[in-house]
Amino acid sequence: MHLALIRQRVSSLGGAETTLLALTRELLAQGHEVTILSLEARPPRELSGLTGLHWQTVPVWPGKVGRVLGFAVNARRLVRAGRFDLVYSLERTLAQDAYRAGDGCHREWLARRRPYDSLPVRLQIALSPFHHTLLSLEKRLFQAPDLKLVIANSQQVKQEIERHYRVDPEKITVIHNGVDHQRFNPQADGSRQPPLIGQGRTCSREKPVVLFVGSGFKRKGLHFLLRAMAALHHRTAHLVVVGQGESRPYQRLARRLGISARLAFVGPQPQVERFYAGAAVLALPTIYDPCANVVLEALACGRPVVTTAANGAAEFIIPGLNGAVLARPDDIAGLAAALDEFLDRELDPSVQRAAAAAVADLSWPRTVTATLAALQSVAAAPG
Repeated sequence: MHLALIRQRVSSLGGAETTLLALTRELLAQGHEVTILSLEARPPRELSGLTGLHWQTVPVWPGKVGRVLGFAVNARRLVRAGRFDLVYSLERTLAQDAYRAGDGCHREWLARRRPYDSLPVRLQIALSPFHHTLLSLEKRLFQAPDLKLVIANSQQVKQEIERHYRVDPEKITVIHNGVDHQRFNPQADGSRQPPLIGQGRTCSREKPVVLFVGSGFKRKGLHFLLRAMAALHHRTAHLVVVGQGESRPYQRLARRLGISARLAFVGPQPQVERFYAGAAVLALPTIYDPCANVVLEALACGRPVVTTAANGAAEFIIPGLNGAVLARPDDIAGLAAALDEFLDRELDPSVQRAAAAAVADLSWPRTVTATLAALQSVAAAPG
């Protein structure tokens, strides 16, 4: 079988890219032929030199809208010019047999963020060619008669697609992202050492750590978390922020709240498991997340998680046992109370066991096997 796999950037570190890389290796190992369509010029190091792998660079047009629309139009052109038994897209494109909705539902994201945007931002979004383009591509994709399968990475995303686009539920299957349990487990770091803050400084064991991991600070609700940190009963607790983003607005807010001395931005970290190991609790009061990988990783490391009902990964949280789920990201009192609870229970072994058990069945081999089985069923279906 010759499959086309479509993703703008393959060398990124998200769940979609990890899934694509693992799926590609498994397909090639089983003797299938794979062509990856990407805007990148060459395969990532993990795929270089593999037998049966072909690479096609998809040209795009200038600008943000040009990149999205150009990728969709030119990927369709290349798909039509090729001879593929199955086309599996991990992007909002125009020609695919199966689609992985790993980026969630853009229409849902716009609805979720609206209560927290200012009037000028709402007007900007309403008039934005970029958002109109994404919404148009998304609608066309889900209503395409040739679309045979949608893979969602959470029950939340499945329900959003059904609600917004009236897609037949039988056409949507949920396959969660995997977890590398060799890397992420309660003993992965050898001991519960506090995480590095930077320049060789650490938090002492008398100063428990609330951990935030994620890029795109506004969407992930970091401003809500800072306000909750100021309301904690645990006045010595530190907040460590791992991820890429503009930190200055949040540092200014921290100064106004009087918590600057308890806040550290450490940037992206290649060994994020060290930070999970030293944290008492992961906090992610996100406005919208299809299924945040960091939640799965933290749980695998035995750490409780406080997040929101707008996060697909919340389905792995049992409130009171391994974390808490807030109805709204701006529930500052509820967020602070949940963090205080798990700061109090930092050394409770039952919390660690419940956290790790919640994601014990998730693995990348299992994700790849389920995805391959779903794609093969599509390829074998008549018509």
